[in-house]
Amino acid sequence: MTSIAENSIKAWSPSKKFFFRFSFVFIFSFILVFNNGAFPLFGYIGKPLTDLMHWITPWFAKTILQYQYDYTIFINGSGDTSYAWVSLLLLVIVAAVAAISWSLFDLKRQNYETLYYWLTTTIRYYIAFMLINYGVIKVMHFQMQPPSLSQLMQPLGEYTPMGQAWTFIGFSKGYNILIGIAEILSGFLLFRKTVVLGALVTLVTSINIMSINYFYDVPVKMVSTALFLFSLFLLLPSTHTLVSVFIKGQPALLFTIQQPLFNKVWKRKGLIVFKILILTIFGVQQVIGIFNTQKLIDAFFKKSPLYGIYHFEKNDENIKTIPKEWRQIIFSAG
Repeated sequence: MTSIAENSIKAWSPSKKFFFRFSFVFIFSFILVFNNGAFPLFGYIGKPLTDLMHWITPWFAKTILQYQYDYTIFINGSGDTSYAWVSLLLLVIVAAVAAISWSLFDLKRQNYETLYYWLTTTIRYYIAFMLINYGVIKVMHFQMQPPSLSQLMQPLGEYTPMGQAWTFIGFSKGYNILIGIAEILSGFLLFRKTVVLGALVTLVTSINIMSINYFYDVPVKMVSTALFLFSLFLLLPSTHTLVSVFIKGQPALLFTIQQPLFNKVWKRKGLIVFKILILTIFGVQQVIGIFNTQKLIDAFFKKSPLYGIYHFEKNDENIKTIPKEWRQIIFSAG
């Protein structure tokens, strides 16, 4: 298997090759460890690595870093636990060591165009699947839900920054649909010829997500930052084109990632079948997720026959079954 680009593009500089080696190891290991449901099968494929991280991360935190905070809360979804941050540091160290070792034993390599294709393909699907997952939930108005009666009665000063952000965003169904559609548009990344358009969309989208996560202290900073950096990584080869078009106002050729040239027919057809299989599994997962989410929405928004906020007068003699200390009762769920 060879790449068209390997036969035509000039040799990469030593710094570019080292950067790629580091990026290749780090990004693949990050996606395996912080999959967050993007790839349905990665939970099984990456289990040996996950089990290894469950052992080595606490050891590294306690023995090497002398870490004092709780580092035993494993990664659950996309939350930024101490364990997750220590794991991230480990992945950076491993990637740096691997890149140095790789550089020492692979001095004659001219470029990594074929590996670059597979890396960018993995990144594209990771970002797209991740954001489509979140986008669909937002369009259904279920990630940030409308404020409940209890939340409406809670003093503003008692809200956490994240609670304020969630309540503000959840109040508007239209806004949820809008940002959900923006995240679903990351589907452009699933097609090689629309990578630049898709990466521009996800870059802007991830900046918005990062802003909320950092400035409202939402514990999903790590994954949102990764989405931003991965989108930048996809745009790196198009830097000159984007500068020419948006800054200089000059025409420029759009960069297209070169697909490896397969000499055998079964390899070409096998790749097509594999892509269809991955997209089919993801599509089925989305359909099942939509039905399950709709059931949760129906249960969540089902109102009690007594739905409302009931206030009681302090000296109301007609109330005999309510403790005198109570001032109000809220009925919301059905």
